Amino acid sequence: MSAQPTEPSPIPSARFDDLDLDRPEDEGEWHRRLMALAAARIAAERVRLERLGIIDAKGDLVSHELPPDMLPDSDTTLETG
Repeated sequence: MSAQPTEPSPIPSARFDDLDLDRPEDEGEWHRRLMALAAARIAAERVRLERLGIIDAKGDLVSHELPPDMLPDSDTTLETG
């Protein structure tokens, strides 16, 4: 028995199992689905970046400063062992 998701994914799928990609009209439909998928993922990522305060409503970076742990005088290190 397979588990069914409780909520549908907010990102559309780009299924192609119902298409014959040798037919130009189905190839066009596949392209349309891919573009819809890409647009939805870009929009979702933009919302996430705005919510995190990384970009503003225009899509510009909020800060060009490095995080404190990346500054030259930081006590953090790249060495793990």
